[in-house]
Amino acid sequence: MRAAVRAKRDLVASSPGTRPERDARFSRLRRGIYVDAAVADDADRRAAYRLRIRAVHVARTRPIFARESALAEYDIPYGLEPPAVYTTGSRSTAKKKAGVVHAPAILDKTDVVSVGGLQVCSVAYALAEFARRSRAVDAVAAIDNALHRRLVTKEELFEALARQSPRGRAQGAWAIEFADARAESVGESWSRVRVFELGFAAPELQVRVTGPTGNRWRVDMRFNRPGRRPVYGEFDGKQKYGELAAQQGRRGTDALMQEKARDDELLFTGDPAHWVWDDVLHPERLERILTAYGIPRVRGPFAETQPAA
Repeated sequence: MRAAVRAKRDLVASSPGTRPERDARFSRLRRGIYVDAAVADDADRRAAYRLRIRAVHVARTRPIFARESALAEYDIPYGLEPPAVYTTGSRSTAKKKAGVVHAPAILDKTDVVSVGGLQVCSVAYALAEFARRSRAVDAVAAIDNALHRRLVTKEELFEALARQSPRGRAQGAWAIEFADARAESVGESWSRVRVFELGFAAPELQVRVTGPTGNRWRVDMRFNRPGRRPVYGEFDGKQKYGELAAQQGRRGTDALMQEKARDDELLFTGDPAHWVWDDVLHPERLERILTAYGIPRVRGPFAETQPAA
């Protein structure tokens, strides 16, 4: 990807007479910066954002990428499409210019690392800043992912948070404390935050359950109900059964039947409850599901945590 992003002056120097703005072989990323058209055409949403990051790297002198831009280079989920490329460091750089948002900051030498030829905030620093500024669901999903992959520790995150602006620090600290390395997907992370926001009792994560055949199954969440069987909460990603079948070379109906057999095993000791992305994106739907299964509430619901900006 790095070699594909080039300044116009370099293209002309290597091939005099080249006019990339009129050449179908090239696609413009920003003023004076181009990428091979085939690379741009094949890029999905996240790859396209990384191309924007590379374009800023070519256009500017040793920028230090931060927030979502840093997370993108670590392949850590960051939620919605970022409206800008984020940099940090020098106090002489414009705060907002040409699609780049810059935050002046004095960085510790441990806060900047090299990733793929780019200067990038460390995982800990980038996550701490992201957590200060982002929605709870996005912050927790990002930190869960990094903890699960052992890219960072909570101690490192808290240390990085302490070196940053106090704005949003309480919000960031909550996300770090709430995060859990056992979460295995963005959907699971979002689900846990929604359960908390809705006021339900916290579940146990990634619990092993033994069925009547002796098989052991791992469930996303186990909710305990006093005096009753537990509920096994399962987040099913969009088109889960079709995706499972495609990954394993089977028909969707086969995957569905296997999931049904799994639920029958879980019913031996508890009650399986399933929800999908639409239920997580619309919390009132998840609330109805959890209420129907009698999940205990420890307090009333409150509004979704908003970013500090």
